[in-house]
Amino acid sequence: MTFLQTVPYLNLNKAIQEVEGYFNITGKLKSTRVVERVNDDMLFLLTYMAAISTADIERDRIFDYTGRQQEYEASKYFRQIHILASKWGYEYAKSCKYISQKLKDVYISKFIERMANILSSGEPEKNFLKQEKIIREEIYSNEYERSIEALKKWTDGYTALMVSLTLVVTIILVSVMIYNITNIETIAFLLQFIILFISGLALYIIYKAAPAEKKVHALRLKSKEQDKIRLLSRVLLPIGAIVLIALIMQGTELKFILLGVTVFTLPIGIVAMEDDRKINERDSSFPAFVKTLGNLAGTTGVTIRSAMENLDKETIGCLKPGVEELHSSLSMGFKSKLCWEKFIGETGSELINRCSRIFTDAVELGGDPAEIGNIVSTSSLAIVLLRMKRQLVSSGFKGLVMTLHAVMVGLLVFVLEMISKFSGLISRMNESYISTEGGSGGISAMGMSMFNVAESMPMLYRLTFSVIIILTVSNTLVVKIVEGGGNYKLFFYGGLMSGISGICMILIPPVVSNVFTFQI
Repeated sequence: MTFLQTVPYLNLNKAIQEVEGYFNITGKLKSTRVVERVNDDMLFLLTYMAAISTADIERDRIFDYTGRQQEYEASKYFRQIHILASKWGYEYAKSCKYISQKLKDVYISKFIERMANILSSGEPEKNFLKQEKIIREEIYSNEYERSIEALKKWTDGYTALMVSLTLVVTIILVSVMIYNITNIETIAFLLQFIILFISGLALYIIYKAAPAEKKVHALRLKSKEQDKIRLLSRVLLPIGAIVLIALIMQGTELKFILLGVTVFTLPIGIVAMEDDRKINERDSSFPAFVKTLGNLAGTTGVTIRSAMENLDKETIGCLKPGVEELHSSLSMGFKSKLCWEKFIGETGSELINRCSRIFTDAVELGGDPAEIGNIVSTSSLAIVLLRMKRQLVSSGFKGLVMTLHAVMVGLLVFVLEMISKFSGLISRMNESYISTEGGSGGISAMGMSMFNVAESMPMLYRLTFSVIIILTVSNTLVVKIVEGGGNYKLFFYGGLMSGISGICMILIPPVVSNVFTFQI
């Protein structure tokens, strides 16, 4: 190989080294692993690319704008391609080919490789990106539906598993009354460890099976409900932590501590559930809104602000107040970007955040609003419909877990209180026999066949209460994972499960006392 033949090769290696250094991924590009949300990212990223390509902008601008979208994990690859082509003078087709060979994710690698072939053939990027966006919607929908089916099977397994664990604990508790178990402390410790391990493993499996998506945006501006959540969290959580620590230090019973958790977390959770409900409504109304707005602006040839004047606000559902405020801000001459950011922030939705930015960026670049509105609408509608399918699974599972939680905790407390009653009965029988016979061996010898339960009662209470805590935490997490949405919903389900546990521990002991009344 001559010196002139080696120059391009050396330049390419130097360019790649600089690109890798720019992104601080030197030595890691070959082992790149895409995060869990890359499928969701790729759908939005392809929607963005298809939308801006309608403006018939230059090839380098498509890669440049795509590489700037830092909220998408896969955008860095297009940034690398753009640097290789614009800074080092390589063709986009060759840059795409090289980057595609370094990626481990099969879909992204094949997509960039196909893009390299299209760029080499001279076919317009616009047609290619539209078709790839449609294909990605189908792939994403199929993957999401398969995840829902897997999630449904694992949730059925979870309920059966929790019931089995509760029965095992119940059997252990009853066995203490019958057999003289000398190593009961060791058995109790192992049982707690096994329940904790199995619950954690089940949660991990369900977390992996559940579709990964981001529903609530992380912008500075928030919806009204999210502002209330932030305010309540700053007030209730510190006070609640201080109160609960004080209760624990004073040795307060677990049932009152659980009710205290409910008091300080449930108000936050109720607002979080209201915010989640409104986000669902806004997301459902957005596809029709953006499509109608795009059609009005495209067919009449007017700006987005002018198109909003002709928009029938009654057809956009719960988006009406936000759209009216957006229209007023645009009419007053404020910057379009600031007006849209305020509108997006007050919706609280990540779907509206991404889709609105795609729509406005593409329109500002000179694309056809009608075509852009249709592209954005189909992508957002696909996600809305998939969430509805997930909601069918989560709603039934949520009610089942709450019911089973009450039954399982109630059963554990019932059995424990029944054992406590028998323990008291044996103790009283022993005392009565000693007082009447004047001896110490008779009833004690008889009672050894049933074991001295009274000595094990503190350990049995610790075992039962630890299992109740594990069930409360596990059921809280599993409902949130299956349902999805913002993390603040954990306060709702955590408060609800804690309240159910506390109420069961308060109501069941008096019932057992009234039912099992023994006369000596």
